[in-house]
Amino acid sequence: METTISQRFEALIKALKMNNNSFAKSIGISTTAITRVTNGENEPGFKLLTSTLETYPQINPSWLLRGEGDMFKETEKVAVEPTLWQTLKESYESRIEELQLSLSDARYTISIQKQMLGKFNPAPIRPSAGSNIIMLFPMFEEKKIMAIKA
Repeated sequence: METTISQRFEALIKALKMNNNSFAKSIGISTTAITRVTNGENEPGFKLLTSTLETYPQINPSWLLRGEGDMFKETEKVAVEPTLWQTLKESYESRIEELQLSLSDARYTISIQKQMLGKFNPAPIRPSAGSNIIMLFPMFEEKKIMAIKA
């Protein structure tokens, strides 16, 4: 069954899982122009055709213009460049992952430090005037006496 270019545009928008408004925005054309084409009121102009094929290089131009062949080109032949949005998203996701790992490392370090502080229970001996303060640190294998000048 032969289709009109209006029907092909309508089928294309549906295949791209879009509506007239989102498709129009994606190619930089007014929603009214797309609606008039899909309703069969107007034929697509040069700007609409070129914008569509430049924005979506996977579309088979022969299918869009004449209804010949498949709607989309074979995927092996199409090298679609990532959009700026995709590139930024991947960059931010990578950075978020790095920060989460760094945060995880910091939390681990803090937990180790808390454990060490829990073992650190100095037992001060009340000094007399002018003497050294002596504290015992039981967390060390050998009990060491540390003298701190008062």
